[in-house]
Amino acid sequence: MTNPKGAMSIAEGSYDYRVDVNLVLDSGKKIKKYVLRTTLDSLSVWKSKYSKNSSAFKELINGITKDAAIIDGEVWVFSIDATNPADIFIAVSIAKNYFKVKAEDIIGDVYVKNLNAERENEMERQALVRANKTLYSSVCQALVQAAKNLGVSGTINFWIFSNNVNPKIPKQDLHEALLTDGKATSVTTDDNSKHVFVVGSNDGTVEQKIKTNLHLATLKI
Repeated sequence: MTNPKGAMSIAEGSYDYRVDVNLVLDSGKKIKKYVLRTTLDSLSVWKSKYSKNSSAFKELINGITKDAAIIDGEVWVFSIDATNPADIFIAVSIAKNYFKVKAEDIIGDVYVKNLNAERENEMERQALVRANKTLYSSVCQALVQAAKNLGVSGTINFWIFSNNVNPKIPKQDLHEALLTDGKATSVTTDDNSKHVFVVGSNDGTVEQKIKTNLHLATLKI
């Protein structure tokens, strides 16, 4: 896979605080022309949380219907579980059909900001770290399988914004999840650059500014 023209993000929340899919290591930028954004929330739940109007439509892929929307020239697809290869396949298919590009142009670069297990408040810290490790490795596996199902070959750049000292999954645990069960061939961290983002809680009720590092895991398809 060479020079992907677009990017995909997973586990999006508020539109206002969406992931910057143009950032790369060393505070560089690589502008993406075609952008797919996915969220675990259904369309109705997402709109109730964030009060964002959108012109939605439905797409039927492989016998499964998903809600989607075009917002500021980007494709959003709802009810997408990033640990489910079938959901990723559907989302990428919707985006590539809309933009009229190849699947590799969408799934070649995948971004996420602070991926975090649901029901985090019900867990002790170490249980949450373990749950998040499983979550990250499961996403890696799902991305690779979805790419294979889409006929993509080569590698996926999986970009992760997560502070090195994030108590919910510290750098060492994150990299272990990516390399061991996630089967990444390499993981690189931009330790010298800090990015500041506003993030929200899973329920959309709490927002805060955080400093975060950018990690790059290379996934072989």
